[in-house]
Amino acid sequence: MFSTSNAMTVVESALAEFGQGVAVLTSFQREGVVIVDMVQKSAPGTPILTIDTGRLPEATHRMIHKIEDRYGLAVERIHPDPAEVASMVDVYGRDLFRDSYAHRVLCCQVRKVRPLGKRLETVSAFFAGLRRSQSESRVDIDFFDRTVSPVKVSPLADWSQRDVLDYIAANDLPEHPLYAEGYTSIGCDPCTRAVVAGEDERAGRWWWETDEAKECGLHFSPEGKVERKVDVLLREILERATV
Repeated sequence: MFSTSNAMTVVESALAEFGQGVAVLTSFQREGVVIVDMVQKSAPGTPILTIDTGRLPEATHRMIHKIEDRYGLAVERIHPDPAEVASMVDVYGRDLFRDSYAHRVLCCQVRKVRPLGKRLETVSAFFAGLRRSQSESRVDIDFFDRTVSPVKVSPLADWSQRDVLDYIAANDLPEHPLYAEGYTSIGCDPCTRAVVAGEDERAGRWWWETDEAKECGLHFSPEGKVERKVDVLLREILERATV
């Protein structure tokens, strides 16, 4: 039988340390729903944040409503800047992420990273549903990542997928409908697919990209500063958005 004691200790420690300055950030995948449940049991009314990129699956919107009904609160949707999105789409098209790795990162910057960064300036810490066993890039996740601001808190860092499923079953939590269709990681609709046997949990994200495609070329700014290609693209988009 799985134990939630360690995860709950992390949750309660974060709540005690950060108080009203903490929030839950989730896309309502299984891990995120577990975090929401733990936090709401310990501190009802703790803000729940999610990023609405404008390209989410309809199933994710239905999932948000289920969470709101269950816990009796309103989930805060974080939206990208309309002018920045319009500028990007006007120049590169709505599905620019298919063109290159740099264009995909640009889309993520405009639709997710920038709006999230602005919102997180108002919190001291946030809960995330990251686990070390999800992918090789996450094997070193700490419960408290104090190298970033705000502090990232990952109560499920040492959990297995089985632990997550057992907690969901034991607490009768709602589950994102796309899991039933073979998805194991859920993001924007056009950038996520179901996985096949043998693939890791994150294989359904940006599956068309190769390691070679992700090697982003360097450029020099007018001041002689070395920049990634995506930095150049983003600067141009932001300049157009302010005109």
